Amino acid sequence: MIGFRQEPYTRAMREWLASTGHYLGRPPPGAMFCVAVREMEPGLFDAAPSGAIIGIAVVGRPIARKLPQDGSAAELLRLWLAPGLPYGTASRVILYAADVCRARGVRVLYTYHDRSKHTGCIYRKAGFKREHATEPRRDAGWNTRTGRAETETGSRRRWRLDL
Repeated sequence: MIGFRQEPYTRAMREWLASTGHYLGRPPPGAMFCVAVREMEPGLFDAAPSGAIIGIAVVGRPIARKLPQDGSAAELLRLWLAPGLPYGTASRVILYAADVCRARGVRVLYTYHDRSKHTGCIYRKAGFKREHATEPRRDAGWNTRTGRAETETGSRRRWRLDL
């Protein structure tokens, strides 16, 4: 069994995410919070998600400068799940992160996907709507403050979930 839990995005979480080999390279330097996917451990009254980390969703403020920076919008910066988790886990983690955002007063959750790596069906399943495709800047590629790999050159699709 697995469970989700909101946790602070600490140095230990960044180091753990860096050790996973996520295709985007270095983990984001900061975030609003993260959702840890953990194995369930038996507790006094019920099982609790306090076992080993087997996935993470990192939510921060939007990277794009033209998106609201006043706390009304957030961006799903990273999602990594261990292989072999049950079908639908990715969209369930995203929906849990959306619920946490809603409780914090966020009205819109954005995310992007690299069109050369996957189709984005997990976002569709979670209720996101496609906004548009974005192209990297010619002079710097996707080199942004989140630490995305400089070699990433393909287009990305932006998704939006109104909370």
